[in-house]
Amino acid sequence: MARLYDRQKLVFQATDGKILLDTGVVPGSVDDFASRLRSLLPVGWFPAAPQDLEEETAPVLVAVLRGFSAVLAGIWTLLDECQKQTRLITMSGPFLDMLAADYFGPAGLTRRTSELDRDYRTRIVSSLVAQKNTRESVFNALLSVTGVAPTILEPLNAADCHALASLAAPAGGGGYGYGSAGLRYGSRHGGQFFVETALGHAADAHVIYQTIEKTAASGITGWAKVSK
Repeated sequence: MARLYDRQKLVFQATDGKILLDTGVVPGSVDDFASRLRSLLPVGWFPAAPQDLEEETAPVLVAVLRGFSAVLAGIWTLLDECQKQTRLITMSGPFLDMLAADYFGPAGLTRRTSELDRDYRTRIVSSLVAQKNTRESVFNALLSVTGVAPTILEPLNAADCHALASLAAPAGGGGYGYGSAGLRYGSRHGGQFFVETALGHAADAHVIYQTIEKTAASGITGWAKVSK
């Protein structure tokens, strides 16, 4: 390691008086590759590399080596960037979009308008480990896709449909009788549920249909009403 000097060519010192040393060039940089190439040249063909404050005595050689090194440094940068794009935690930009398309389909989990990489990555991770098959999982999946809390109704669930009243006794069944705006018809036949949700952040209604299909239990039919 070489010593560090200021503009007046004085050695840099720490507050305790110790001399500060240069840790060397950045790995993969133009200077790094130029130094490596120069070290491979036959001894005695060209002047040795300068040490500390010595002047460079082979500027033409350095210029040629730096030209080759610029190409190698570009390849190094590209390889480093490619390596980052092989892992979800480090990938960015369009690579995140491509990963989401691979796992969830072209429109399954698209990036929201002006959504940052870190926020999109968080949604992708949450979706990869999301629970399936339950009412809560369908609710959370639709909330993630649309940004709007959906309304889920199960015909076999009395808490959703209540009992039926009538115009003569509208308070019966908790006020969910005929002529009531909140009336929901129940059924003793299971195997289906109904969803009412707004489009929200989703690209179109097809995204919502896909989300329900992928999250609901196998053999269960989900009916969706999507509003803008």
